[in-house]
Amino acid sequence: QISTELQQAAVTALGRMNRLATPEKLLAGWAGYGPKIRAQVLDLVASRPAWAHVLLDRAEKDPALLAQIDPGRRTALSQHSNAKLAERAAAVLGTGIDANRQKVVERYLAAMPGLKGDAANGTTLFGNACSACHKFGDIPGRLVGPDLAVVKDRSAGYLVTHILDPNRALEDRYVFYTATLHDGRTPVGMVVGEASHSLTMLGLDGVEQTILRSELRSLVSSGRSLMPEGLEAALDEQAMADLVAFLAR
Repeated sequence: QISTELQQAAVTALGRMNRLATPEKLLAGWAGYGPKIRAQVLDLVASRPAWAHVLLDRAEKDPALLAQIDPGRRTALSQHSNAKLAERAAAVLGTGIDANRQKVVERYLAAMPGLKGDAANGTTLFGNACSACHKFGDIPGRLVGPDLAVVKDRSAGYLVTHILDPNRALEDRYVFYTATLHDGRTPVGMVVGEASHSLTMLGLDGVEQTILRSELRSLVSSGRSLMPEGLEAALDEQAMADLVAFLAR
């Protein structure tokens, strides 16, 4: 309910207190932070070696937090000048892969070399399975999820892995939030804008809704991507090869 500027000022003030309790206090409220505060908190708790170890402790126990530590921060911690911290960061941040998801990914990747993808059929599959959240090429769709036109890596390995395991690496802006309002409504979606006294959520229908902070009872992150797991139920190995052929054009 507090303005973004005041939240940011509070995080900055806490950052000046060189106490081990500081990162624990900051990370305790992780689920309720918007994207701006999350970025600031991550920067802060990674700024001191002792605090960074607290972050790694939490990441070991919380796969959702682990997935939301971006590649840049992972690299910085894994190559830290403090050798002990760097070694531990490399070990912790290199984990976090869901074993069940990985088995599905490996099954599909093993099948890909023996399959010839049909881009035309992939176009139809994209329209049926993906256009509710993505727009690509000439296929009508919603820009709820990432813009696939700017994805540089279009290899089968990358596409198959992230289609089947969307929670492996998360960007803050694509994390799923639930807002509970004082009037009983519970809007869900992504937080796409934050102002002093309001925030803007993009719903699953692609419609933006501005919510006053005074209306908020709570804001909670699922720690999960909007993109669902389990697409293998709708796309067998051949269908995946067709979809990859379309996306790789």
